[in-house]
Amino acid sequence: MFLVLGFVWNHASVGCTNLPPEKFPKGVYKMSDGSFAVLIEMEGNPAVIFSNGTIRGLKPAAAANEFEFGNAIALFDSIEGKLRIEGKGEKISIKSNGTEAIGTKLKLKEQDKEFKNGDIKLGGTLILPEGKGPFPCLILTHGSGYEKREASRGLAYLFASNGIAAFIYDKRGTDRPEEEGEWKASFADYADDATAAAMMLSKHKSINAKHIGICGHSQGGWVAPLAASKSDLLSYVIISAGNVVTPVEQHLYNGMCANRQAGVPEWAIKEIYDFRAIKYEAGITGNKEKYEAALPIAQKKVWFVRTGGDLPGGTFWTLNGYYKSEPALSALKCPVLVIGGELDRYTDMKTNMALFQEVFEKSGNIKNVTFKVFPSANHGYFETSTGKLDDTEMPQLKKFVDGYFETLTGWTLKVTK
Repeated sequence: MFLVLGFVWNHASVGCTNLPPEKFPKGVYKMSDGSFAVLIEMEGNPAVIFSNGTIRGLKPAAAANEFEFGNAIALFDSIEGKLRIEGKGEKISIKSNGTEAIGTKLKLKEQDKEFKNGDIKLGGTLILPEGKGPFPCLILTHGSGYEKREASRGLAYLFASNGIAAFIYDKRGTDRPEEEGEWKASFADYADDATAAAMMLSKHKSINAKHIGICGHSQGGWVAPLAASKSDLLSYVIISAGNVVTPVEQHLYNGMCANRQAGVPEWAIKEIYDFRAIKYEAGITGNKEKYEAALPIAQKKVWFVRTGGDLPGGTFWTLNGYYKSEPALSALKCPVLVIGGELDRYTDMKTNMALFQEVFEKSGNIKNVTFKVFPSANHGYFETSTGKLDDTEMPQLKKFVDGYFETLTGWTLKVTK
């Protein structure tokens, strides 16, 4: 078994490629020194991930089709090596520390697929392992925001290169401009999209219909169990950096971490938290009585500038702000993997892990649930020692935490056998 992963991160910024995007050879390569490497794009920029979890951004070198990689995701203050794309991308060479390794691209099969959820037409890509199926298959649902299938391609390569097919797809509404905001739907809508994908995949000759699962990261941690509670086709669930608390509570926690990182005193953090909770209630429910009473007092506080702008509102918050996940989680009777990072500043893993445990104990499904919290891991499972918010430290990060890859693939292989 070998382990590789690519990961698209909204805050990353690395060097631009001198190849057209459609020519950059994303995929998994087996290297002549026995290791593996994966080429992906992060926000349209090239990156390489090595089998030990190390991740490096790539920037063009002087020679055509050759790239330099630095000492972190987006730092090039020291150059650690060069990567050259050979021919049409069937081979690569990597030079580092005075040695050179040649990589041969794995023959993973990629098939573009369309499916429908009612009147909504969606598109995705099925990535199949080498060899003959039928294979177990994992549907990778979305995190927050305007997310297309490329955001999940790295995870798909991880699973497909370990014998597990993966399906990635564009979030509903992303066929329209982001500023139109039509991608903001309810968690129930997103769950129904995933179950429609499962129905399509269950009829595919290369997929074992008895072993279709779903993985949801961050916002997807609410959506994935909801989808599995709605469809018997989804026989296992991975909840990654997910929440039992509501989206409002999760955002309040994130704001608290941001204020703490900025050095705001604890007494002020508590007052900001309480005022922001009132703001969410007013914006989502339309009941502004408490907000109108609290606003004049808050405006006189030194911390008021840290409470955000207008009242939260719009489609997403109206539909999902106070979403309760307990009913969906309680309905699950299948194997579930719940993972998180100890230094996650977007999801309060200590609180949520305890709540996940409580819900599954009450539902009687606790024997089918595996929990794993990774020390030194942030929201994206990158290794960190600072505990800072991801967007402030992302360029300096160097690798995924130890055991992350093995946990995902090992657990999935075990439950699908």
